[in-house]
Amino acid sequence: MKSLTLKYPLLFLILLVALTGAQQAALAQGFLHVDGKRIVDANNENFILRGIGTGNWLLQEGYMMQTAGLAGTQTQFRNKLIETIGEERTNQFYDSWIKNHFRKIDVDSMAAWGFNSVRVAMHYKWLTLPIEEEPVPGENTWLEEGFQVLDSLLQWCGENQMYLILDMHAAPGGQGKNADISDYDETKPSLWESELNKSKTVALWKKLAERYANEPWMGGYDLINEVNWSFDEGNNQPLLNLYKRITNAIREVDNNHILFIEGNWFANDFSGLTEPWDDNMVYSFHKYWSYNNADALKWVTDLRENSNRPIWLGESGENSNVWFTNLVGLCESQNIGWSWWPVKKTNINNVLQVTTNKDYLALVDMWKGNGSMSADAAFNAVMTFSENHRFENCKIKYDVIDALIRQPHTTKTLPFKAHKTQQKIFAVDYDLGRNAYAYFDVDTANHEYNTQKFGQWNNGWNYRNDGVDIEINTDPDTTCGYHVAWIDNGEWLQYTINSDSIAAYDFVIRTASPNDALIHLEVNGKVASPQITIPKTGTWEAWSNTTIPNIILPEAEAAIKIVFDKGGLNVNYFLLTQPKAISEVAFSCLTIETDPIENRLYINLNKPVTSAFEDIQLSDFQLIVNHSQVSISELKMVEGNPQQIQLFTNQDLFSTDEIKLSYRGNTIQSGDQYLEKFTAMPVKNNYYHHFEIPGKIQAEDAFKNSGFELEACEDIGGGMNIAYANDGDYLDYLVHVSKAGTYQVNFRVATSDGAPQLLLMNSYEDRMVANKLLKISTTGGWQNWETQSVTAALPEGKMIIRLFSRAGEYNLNWFSFDLLTGANDIRSDNSMQVYPVPADESINVRLGSSGKKLLAIFNLQGKKMIEFSTSEKNISLNTDHYPAGVYVLKCMDSESGESVKFQITHY
Repeated sequence: MKSLTLKYPLLFLILLVALTGAQQAALAQGFLHVDGKRIVDANNENFILRGIGTGNWLLQEGYMMQTAGLAGTQTQFRNKLIETIGEERTNQFYDSWIKNHFRKIDVDSMAAWGFNSVRVAMHYKWLTLPIEEEPVPGENTWLEEGFQVLDSLLQWCGENQMYLILDMHAAPGGQGKNADISDYDETKPSLWESELNKSKTVALWKKLAERYANEPWMGGYDLINEVNWSFDEGNNQPLLNLYKRITNAIREVDNNHILFIEGNWFANDFSGLTEPWDDNMVYSFHKYWSYNNADALKWVTDLRENSNRPIWLGESGENSNVWFTNLVGLCESQNIGWSWWPVKKTNINNVLQVTTNKDYLALVDMWKGNGSMSADAAFNAVMTFSENHRFENCKIKYDVIDALIRQPHTTKTLPFKAHKTQQKIFAVDYDLGRNAYAYFDVDTANHEYNTQKFGQWNNGWNYRNDGVDIEINTDPDTTCGYHVAWIDNGEWLQYTINSDSIAAYDFVIRTASPNDALIHLEVNGKVASPQITIPKTGTWEAWSNTTIPNIILPEAEAAIKIVFDKGGLNVNYFLLTQPKAISEVAFSCLTIETDPIENRLYINLNKPVTSAFEDIQLSDFQLIVNHSQVSISELKMVEGNPQQIQLFTNQDLFSTDEIKLSYRGNTIQSGDQYLEKFTAMPVKNNYYHHFEIPGKIQAEDAFKNSGFELEACEDIGGGMNIAYANDGDYLDYLVHVSKAGTYQVNFRVATSDGAPQLLLMNSYEDRMVANKLLKISTTGGWQNWETQSVTAALPEGKMIIRLFSRAGEYNLNWFSFDLLTGANDIRSDNSMQVYPVPADESINVRLGSSGKKLLAIFNLQGKKMIEFSTSEKNISLNTDHYPAGVYVLKCMDSESGESVKFQITHY
């Protein structure tokens, strides 16, 4: 590990300290085993496997060899080599490959970074001959050299107190028609078409179990990887039969180790396999390219509950850091261990990144029919490619390690590198941490399985595996080799910087762009600059500097955030230089912005307010909305941020409003400095779009989605619909009700369930209240669409509409509001009001005027339920004894009468 610590001393120590707290080390030797739904250690303590898969080491896959579609399987790749360099040199290459690809230093490093297990993907050909090559048909030739490789790996794991899991990634004959992952050869009988291949598989597992039966750091046996085969018998019966044969053979010699059982169709079809046949077995599923919402694993946790056996995410990866963190966090919150795939390859989304030598790419290109290469040159190319897989020749991807080990358990950020003032800080070296904490990017992961569309995250596919887009940089001034590109509006990057003293700096940023951009800076969560225009430079590679003066930094550590209010630029580096005393900087307003929802403005100052806040006068400010003055109702300081003042108004503000603010007072001070006056300063309008009611809203346009997923909609108009409703899921929409009254609320729904329930709620006086319950009738199918309706009373103004899933599953395409009457206006002071709507155990009635009145309640059939006189203006009526339904409340006095419909729903 000496080379590691010397190469990255600060970062390695930071990570090592951070990861040690998250690492679950096996403190005592002992076999892992099953205890009900848990995997436990020798002390019967719950054990979460945090593993790494060896991937391309003992089974080469075309996509990792960069020969997919040309030589996708290990056999095809080997045959290409033999054709090019001969069999002797091909054997030399494979000797080198086995020795270089995964070594003790790899295992040592995995343990140091927080992993506690290794899943080794095995090709049976390293351990025994194919049935076609056996000297005596039906007998098994064992290849001792291959077993010795596994012996060494187990020893390395044991020395690091890590568990080794053997994974039969390529079974005799091939277990699936996806040949790249199983080395299946369609010209020969598969595992499922040959009794000899099945018998060899059973015998091989017995041989392995016999060899490792008493090894405590052997974590278990993953019997067959990712079967993908259609069985005529159905229900996976041949797979079950083979699993039971393997189990019986193993248990003849080994009762100590866990058996990991994968389903068909890439591990996830467990039909016919859910009745456990062994006391020490675990169901293993795989997960790629799908959503990581709260219910994403419900199907497999149900399997755990029903079978009373643990589950294990035996393989996942090939995505972004955001996706990694979300999935690991989801798994561990549900006591599910995991193993990541693979440890190393040539891409950015692995723990170790391999550099591809140019002559190897030339060899692959020659195999495609382009160019030529001598046998000597080809041999040198593949041997160099093998050398590149040695640990010390790989790039250590600390961002990937952090995303897997630390970030699932914290939102805290860490410096990616040590940064100081008065030195160039490269844009690509932003902090380590989650999206929206260390950086913010709008494209963060690939959810292709759900969206049917590949989701790019790092468009440049360089340097780091976050959502931040990074590409090769060729700036002649200074470069680390990369810059941040494809920057969208609203994205940002954070850097932890050490400052020698409290001072104001010039912030110099180096950019290239054919368009103007807008940025502002924040320091420790507080606005630190006005919004600044970054001028266009002409092209994406024409670099220029822009200076923002007077950025105040505290002494010691500070988190500086570059916010791209208008993106469309490349960023190479920035520099904080020319420090000066902050007393030389005037006390001023930097920016003013609105809240996204509330009728509130935030006034951001460059220094803290130190004067008495009660001395500040509302009349010192003038608020102009769409060229008209609007009254200010209140001013507040923000707790924990003395550099920000909140301003409130009772007028509803919207995303389309033009807002300006003036300050003409002399009561706001920072030390002995008075806040500079400002006139008609533009206010940044951050308001979310509010849907107008009456009107129609597409279900997928929620500003907050808690638990639902999207899917392609087959209703008229297509688009997307909300799907996979679970009890407690909800959707929030910002709306503006132009007129209070009773509305018919139409829901476009589809369901095969019998009685799903959708509760309509709305915000009212700073709380969320229930309004109406829709009991959804079955439509006969998940894409058989019907419009079902309820009536609901809504007040006038801005509010949040919440659709809360109370029971059952349904799909929702859109919903709409049609005004029926304004009689139930709960904001009017001149008419009778009934609330809450719907009612449950009681209703409250507020009468529009005083004086004696006669009140009566009727059902819709005209039956009088109650009648009484009152002189009170506010009364409460008990309704818990009324059947659920719609009623009419009538009120009469000596001059006039009025009536209001209301609904009773007993939840």
